[in-house]
Amino acid sequence: MNFLEIENFKDKSNTWRGVVAVFLILVAIGSVIYRTNSFSSEREMLNKVLQPLQNIKIGGGGGDVIVEPPRPVKPSLPELTGTMKSAEDFTAHSIIVKDVKTGMVMYRKNEYDKWPIASITKLMSALILLEKNPDWTTSTVVVGADSLDTHVYAGDTYTLEDLWLAGLVGSSNKAILSLANALDWPEEAFVERMNQKALELGMTETYFTDPTGLDSTDVASASDVAILINEAMKQDKIKQTLLTKEISLYSEERGKSHHIWNTDWLLLGWVPHTFVDFRGGKTGYITLSDYNFTMQVGDGNVHTVNVVILGAKTHEGRFTEARDIAEWVFANYKWPDT
Repeated sequence: MNFLEIENFKDKSNTWRGVVAVFLILVAIGSVIYRTNSFSSEREMLNKVLQPLQNIKIGGGGGDVIVEPPRPVKPSLPELTGTMKSAEDFTAHSIIVKDVKTGMVMYRKNEYDKWPIASITKLMSALILLEKNPDWTTSTVVVGADSLDTHVYAGDTYTLEDLWLAGLVGSSNKAILSLANALDWPEEAFVERMNQKALELGMTETYFTDPTGLDSTDVASASDVAILINEAMKQDKIKQTLLTKEISLYSEERGKSHHIWNTDWLLLGWVPHTFVDFRGGKTGYITLSDYNFTMQVGDGNVHTVNVVILGAKTHEGRFTEARDIAEWVFANYKWPDT
């Protein structure tokens, strides 16, 4: 073996190794320089992104954004300042008084029991009739058996406005049926819409079977009737009608007028009261329901309540019991704004 050649080979190998080593060193240096420049560029970009966040205050220690603590809120519900009235003071089966603004129940007695509500049903019928946006100046012929009531008679012609007044002021059953008929509402479809509306309003203890309330199967709880009177009183046409003390209807067919008093004795002043702001009410009576009444009243200081009396034992008693419980509420509750 020629050792000189071997030595020469080693020398050449070392030379190439040196070259490769130098190359790798240069590559490493270039990579470091590139990363340094790249990091600087990325840092500048990051600073631009974070610039809007530099004004946020960071809490000491926790590292979270400082949030102002919630401010204490004053109680917004009326507060009972007197002694709760006994349910034995009233003959009515069910009673409820609710604050209109807050929905707070201020007095209750069997408020969830289902009860025949009789002609209070007409408040729901009125809401459904308004959905058709009637032309109140048009005329129609009265329908329905004469035994239903004596305010209007089948075959007589009246304007829709006349029938509306007769239906809510005098609680005429034929007037309500005639209005639905004039607006192309078959009774079955009309009642179906009444029940749909009840569910929409959250009246879960309510079921209607006719538009007048004559059927004992037209039932609702006092709690649901409070919802109904509250919704009805949002409609100016219903509210103004319930405040109409009396009307006269003239029948062309019979050639005479018929006078109708409002069935609400509190409105007429036949049952005295001290309410500064009486907003109207609706009565209801059939044999199986005894005497029902619902109303909305205020104390003159922007405080308004809905009152429901179901199943009072006498005609006048439904008004006196509604009056007494409402006057007691205004005298024994303190509202936060007074």
